[in-house]
Amino acid sequence: MYLLDSQNQSWEVLGQIDPSDPTFWKEFAMGMLKPVAATAVVAMAMALSFSQKLALEKEMLVAMARAFLQLSIIGFVLQFIFSQKNAGWILLAYLFMVSVAGYTAGERAKRVPRGKYIAWMSILAGTSVTMFLLVVLDVFPFTPRYIIPIAGMMVGNAMTVTGVSMKMSGCKETWLKLH
Repeated sequence: MYLLDSQNQSWEVLGQIDPSDPTFWKEFAMGMLKPVAATAVVAMAMALSFSQKLALEKEMLVAMARAFLQLSIIGFVLQFIFSQKNAGWILLAYLFMVSVAGYTAGERAKRVPRGKYIAWMSILAGTSVTMFLLVVLDVFPFTPRYIIPIAGMMVGNAMTVTGVSMKMSGCKETWLKLH
Protein backbone atom coordinates (compact mmCIF):
# COMPACT_ATOMS: atom_id res chain seq x y z
CA MET A 1 0.00 0.00 0.00
CA TYR A 2 1.38 3.37 -0.99
CA LEU A 3 0.69 6.50 0.99
CA LEU A 4 1.31 10.01 -0.30
CA ASP A 5 2.58 12.40 2.33
CA SER A 6 0.79 15.64 1.48
CA GLN A 7 3.32 17.92 3.19
CA ASN A 8 6.50 16.91 1.38
CA GLN A 9 4.89 15.05 -1.57
CA SER A 10 6.96 11.86 -1.02
CA TRP A 11 5.72 8.29 -1.31
CA GLU A 12 5.87 6.05 1.72
CA VAL A 13 5.48 2.27 1.37
CA LEU A 14 3.89 0.63 4.42
CA GLY A 15 5.76 2.92 6.78
CA GLN A 16 9.16 2.37 5.17
CA ILE A 17 11.59 5.15 4.33
CA ASP A 18 11.41 6.72 0.89
CA PRO A 19 14.36 5.55 -1.33
CA SER A 20 14.90 9.13 -2.48
CA ASP A 21 15.67 10.06 1.14
CA PRO A 22 19.47 10.09 1.74
CA THR A 23 19.11 8.37 5.14
CA PHE A 24 17.55 5.37 3.37
CA TRP A 25 20.80 4.62 1.52
CA LYS A 26 22.91 5.08 4.65
CA GLU A 27 20.73 2.59 6.56
CA PHE A 28 20.73 0.26 3.55
CA ALA A 29 24.54 0.29 3.39
CA MET A 30 24.81 -0.36 7.13
CA GLY A 31 22.34 -3.24 6.81
CA MET A 32 24.40 -4.81 4.03
CA LEU A 33 27.59 -5.06 6.13
CA LYS A 34 26.70 -8.42 7.67
CA PRO A 35 25.69 -10.12 4.40
CA VAL A 36 28.87 -8.83 2.75
CA ALA A 37 30.95 -10.13 5.66
CA ALA A 38 29.24 -13.54 5.42
CA THR A 39 29.90 -13.62 1.68
CA ALA A 40 33.55 -12.78 2.34
CA VAL A 41 33.83 -15.79 4.65
CA VAL A 42 32.35 -18.06 1.96
CA ALA A 43 34.73 -16.54 -0.59
CA MET A 44 37.67 -17.35 1.70
CA ALA A 45 36.43 -20.93 2.05
CA MET A 46 36.10 -21.18 -1.73
CA ALA A 47 39.64 -19.81 -2.18
CA LEU A 48 40.93 -22.36 0.32
CA SER A 49 39.08 -25.15 -1.52
CA PHE A 50 40.57 -23.97 -4.81
CA SER A 51 44.10 -23.72 -3.40
CA GLN A 52 43.86 -27.19 -1.85
CA LYS A 53 42.33 -28.61 -5.07
CA LEU A 54 39.27 -29.92 -3.22
CA ALA A 55 36.91 -28.97 -6.07
CA LEU A 56 34.13 -27.84 -3.69
CA GLU A 57 33.75 -24.34 -5.13
CA LYS A 58 30.67 -25.10 -7.23
CA GLU A 59 28.89 -26.80 -4.33
CA MET A 60 29.70 -23.88 -2.05
CA LEU A 61 28.42 -21.37 -4.58
CA VAL A 62 25.18 -23.32 -5.09
CA ALA A 63 24.73 -23.68 -1.31
CA MET A 64 25.28 -19.95 -0.83
CA ALA A 65 22.75 -19.11 -3.56
CA ARG A 66 20.19 -21.52 -2.08
CA ALA A 67 20.68 -20.10 1.41
CA PHE A 68 20.28 -16.55 0.09
CA LEU A 69 17.10 -17.46 -1.78
CA GLN A 70 15.58 -19.40 1.13
CA LEU A 71 16.36 -16.69 3.68
CA SER A 72 15.01 -14.00 1.37
CA ILE A 73 11.74 -15.85 0.90
CA ILE A 74 11.42 -16.51 4.63
CA GLY A 75 12.17 -12.84 5.29
CA PHE A 76 9.36 -11.71 3.00
CA VAL A 77 6.94 -14.24 4.48
CA LEU A 78 7.79 -13.21 8.05
CA GLN A 79 7.50 -9.53 7.16
CA PHE A 80 4.01 -10.24 5.79
CA ILE A 81 2.97 -12.28 8.84
CA PHE A 82 4.37 -9.72 11.28
CA SER A 83 2.33 -6.97 9.61
CA GLN A 84 -0.95 -8.91 9.98
CA LYS A 85 -3.35 -8.45 12.87
CA ASN A 86 -5.13 -11.78 12.26
CA ALA A 87 -4.39 -14.71 14.60
CA GLY A 88 -4.99 -17.12 11.72
CA TRP A 89 -1.66 -16.20 10.13
CA ILE A 90 0.16 -16.92 13.40
CA LEU A 91 -1.50 -20.33 13.68
CA LEU A 92 -0.82 -21.09 10.01
CA ALA A 93 2.89 -20.28 10.46
CA TYR A 94 2.99 -22.42 13.61
CA LEU A 95 1.31 -25.38 11.88
CA PHE A 96 3.71 -25.05 8.96
CA MET A 97 6.68 -25.19 11.35
CA VAL A 98 5.20 -28.24 13.10
CA SER A 99 4.54 -29.97 9.77
CA VAL A 100 8.09 -29.46 8.52
CA ALA A 101 9.52 -30.51 11.89
CA GLY A 102 7.33 -33.63 12.03
CA TYR A 103 8.35 -34.64 8.53
CA THR A 104 12.05 -34.05 9.27
CA ALA A 105 11.97 -35.95 12.59
CA GLY A 106 9.96 -38.77 11.01
CA GLU A 107 12.51 -39.11 8.20
CA ARG A 108 15.22 -39.83 10.76
CA ALA A 109 13.37 -42.90 12.02
CA LYS A 110 12.66 -44.99 8.95
CA ARG A 111 12.22 -48.18 11.02
CA VAL A 112 9.45 -46.77 13.21
CA PRO A 113 6.02 -47.56 11.74
CA ARG A 114 4.10 -44.38 10.88
CA GLY A 115 7.10 -42.40 12.11
CA LYS A 116 6.17 -39.14 10.41
CA TYR A 117 2.68 -39.17 11.90
CA ILE A 118 4.00 -40.02 15.37
CA ALA A 119 6.66 -37.31 15.12
CA TRP A 120 4.11 -34.74 13.93
CA MET A 121 1.65 -35.55 16.71
CA SER A 122 4.40 -35.56 19.36
CA ILE A 123 5.74 -32.18 18.30
CA LEU A 124 2.25 -30.70 17.97
CA ALA A 125 1.11 -31.97 21.37
CA GLY A 126 4.20 -30.87 23.25
CA THR A 127 4.63 -27.46 21.73
CA SER A 128 0.93 -26.51 21.56
CA VAL A 129 0.36 -27.22 25.25
CA THR A 130 3.45 -25.22 26.19
CA MET A 131 2.56 -22.31 23.90
CA PHE A 132 -1.02 -22.31 25.17
CA LEU A 133 0.17 -22.07 28.79
CA LEU A 134 2.64 -19.30 27.96
CA VAL A 135 -0.10 -17.24 26.31
CA VAL A 136 -2.79 -17.96 28.94
CA LEU A 137 -0.41 -17.15 31.79
CA ASP A 138 0.39 -13.89 29.97
CA VAL A 139 4.12 -14.60 29.81
CA PHE A 140 4.09 -12.79 26.48
CA PRO A 141 1.33 -11.40 24.25
CA PHE A 142 -0.24 -13.35 21.40
CA THR A 143 1.43 -11.39 18.61
CA PRO A 144 3.61 -12.63 15.73
CA ARG A 145 6.59 -10.77 17.16
CA TYR A 146 6.64 -13.07 20.19
CA ILE A 147 4.80 -16.23 19.15
CA ILE A 148 6.68 -17.06 15.96
CA PRO A 149 10.26 -16.87 17.34
CA ILE A 150 9.38 -18.68 20.58
CA ALA A 151 7.36 -21.32 18.72
CA GLY A 152 10.21 -21.73 16.23
CA MET A 153 12.70 -22.40 19.01
CA MET A 154 10.35 -24.81 20.76
CA VAL A 155 9.44 -26.66 17.55
CA GLY A 156 13.10 -26.89 16.52
CA ASN A 157 14.12 -28.36 19.86
CA ALA A 158 11.11 -30.71 19.87
CA MET A 159 12.08 -31.86 16.36
CA THR A 160 15.61 -32.67 17.49
CA VAL A 161 14.47 -34.57 20.58
CA THR A 162 11.76 -36.44 18.67
CA GLY A 163 14.07 -37.36 15.82
CA VAL A 164 16.83 -38.61 18.10
CA SER A 165 14.49 -40.55 20.38
CA MET A 166 12.68 -42.15 17.43
CA LYS A 167 15.98 -43.08 15.83
CA MET A 168 17.18 -44.59 19.11
CA SER A 169 13.85 -46.44 19.43
CA GLY A 170 14.35 -47.91 15.97
CA CYS A 171 17.91 -48.93 16.86
CA LYS A 172 16.74 -50.55 20.11
CA GLU A 173 14.06 -52.54 18.30
CA THR A 174 16.59 -53.71 15.73
CA TRP A 175 19.05 -54.66 18.46
CA LEU A 176 16.35 -56.62 20.31
CA LYS A 177 15.42 -58.50 17.13
CA LEU A 178 19.05 -59.49 16.58
CA HIS A 179 19.57 -60.81 20.11
